[in-house]
Amino acid sequence: MIIPMLKYTFLIYHKDYNSFIHNLKALGVVHIAEQKGGNTDEMRENMLFLNRIISVVRKLKKLAPEVEVSPTHGDIEQGRKIFEDVEALEQWLEQQAHRINHLKKEINELQPWGHFSLETIYSLQANGINTRLFICARRQFNDEWLTKYPIGIVNEIGGNVYFAIFQKESEEFEIIAEEVKIPHKSLNTLEQELKHIEDEIEAANKKFLQFAQSNISDVVAFQLSFMESIDQLKVEQNTLSEADDKLKIVEGWIPTDKSAELDAFLEQQNIVYLQQKPTQEDKVPILLKNNKFAEKFEVIGELYSLPKYGELDLTPFFAPFYTLFFGFCLGDAGYGILMTIAAIFFYQKVKLQLKPILTLISFLGLSTIIFGLIGGTFFGINLYESDLPVYRDLQAMLKANNTTINDVMFKLSLILGGVQIVFGMILKAVNECRMFGWRLAIGTIGWVFLIVGLVTVYLLKMAAFFTPATITTIQYVVLGIGGVMTLLINNLTRNPLINLGSGLWTAYNMVTGILGDLLSYIRLFALGISSAILGYVFNTLAVSMAGSIVGIFFMVVVLVIGHGINLFMSGLGSFVHPIRLTFVEFYKNAGFIGGGKKYKPFRKLI
Repeated sequence: MIIPMLKYTFLIYHKDYNSFIHNLKALGVVHIAEQKGGNTDEMRENMLFLNRIISVVRKLKKLAPEVEVSPTHGDIEQGRKIFEDVEALEQWLEQQAHRINHLKKEINELQPWGHFSLETIYSLQANGINTRLFICARRQFNDEWLTKYPIGIVNEIGGNVYFAIFQKESEEFEIIAEEVKIPHKSLNTLEQELKHIEDEIEAANKKFLQFAQSNISDVVAFQLSFMESIDQLKVEQNTLSEADDKLKIVEGWIPTDKSAELDAFLEQQNIVYLQQKPTQEDKVPILLKNNKFAEKFEVIGELYSLPKYGELDLTPFFAPFYTLFFGFCLGDAGYGILMTIAAIFFYQKVKLQLKPILTLISFLGLSTIIFGLIGGTFFGINLYESDLPVYRDLQAMLKANNTTINDVMFKLSLILGGVQIVFGMILKAVNECRMFGWRLAIGTIGWVFLIVGLVTVYLLKMAAFFTPATITTIQYVVLGIGGVMTLLINNLTRNPLINLGSGLWTAYNMVTGILGDLLSYIRLFALGISSAILGYVFNTLAVSMAGSIVGIFFMVVVLVIGHGINLFMSGLGSFVHPIRLTFVEFYKNAGFIGGGKKYKPFRKLI
């Protein structure tokens, strides 16, 4: 759910402004409202600089993840210096990388010529003998040149001959070959330069590690200090001035449950203020509060967008579906057991901010176990083809009904999809009633009534509870009531003719859209069966290698690597595709508006 907010307008005498802002930061509960035109060039430059600091912090944390970061004990000025040193080292490393590439290219070009002395070449040149280097294809090389001219073959590589001619200034040679310029540096010199640069890079990397182990808290303290300065600048830019700059006006948002704390603070500060409830035009920050299960899925919802203030928070409504869909897609009880065990094992070893992620993984692992048992897949083994008592009886029951477990899972994917779509439409109707009133929600309510009613009629036909005449009557009643609600009175604030035109257009979109949305849920079945098939393929390949001690070794290797690959690939698909179903099919049918901005109070960071 979205925590209700209150809007505060602070009226501050200009001489009290700085102290008030300082104390407001220390209180740390007010989200400062942004005014138009608040994002200046200075702010953009600060954000770019902050991104550079964050990049350095990430690099240092990655180099020494075991080091505990304590920014409260960090030295901000030392952190600034380390940040500058790290950036300077990174720039130097980038330059050295270009130098290394250039040197390696020169070394590759010189390697066919081997190690030679440029001093000797220069000495010969001083005595009137020029050294010339040539390359030509072996088939074009004339062996008579060896007896006719002072030639020395240096190397033969890849069908090419590398040779040198020692020529006096007065001599003329008829050589058909590509001449190569005498290099300015020898191979030895280039290799020594390369080794020297590599040693310097190694020393620089050691310096990086030293910074990470000794100064990470300093750099994080500098980062938080700079973030505070940005927040301070935001407040100043979003402060309005009136009465010849004598009066400062600041607007902010606060959760209703913290308003008493703020009121007491304002009374103590002797500040004049106004308190208001949000209006439809206000851009209210969003603070979510859900139960322990749903809050783990907030990170997934934020990948798309936070809800708009006033609409339903869909997190607790999509969380159960996402959990089911993940298990459906992965669909292997063995993989689910591995995920759950890994999440439980690492839960006590990771930092506090990662614990919710591991709890989420454990939920998804349990769902995978359940759907793996339903679908009958355990590390790629088809349990329905095993001789296990429960699955033997289930397989016999499926055969007796002339169906298979794949048919059941296929239909189950469509049923789950239909349930989520209708549930989303119900939420849309509730949302419209909350935000705009029931008069504008009649059309959505009508479509929910129509779809649920027709499904009910179909089920009654299948169950044969009523006579065909009674069922036909119920069907006409459903169509009549649903038709009136969706076509004629879908919006009681408009003209009936406009409602009719809008209703017909909505009907076209609903008929085509719902069918497409429903078919999208087939991906649940498709991903689940592809995971099972790939696991089965790795099992078959591994078993075919058994037969000897060496074969058993390779069998284990294939099983571990193969199922590791399958778990990674299928797990990735199981994460992405339920997100797609949530953000496209469910959010669309639930009428999700979104666009909310997260509640971030103006507070001290260090």
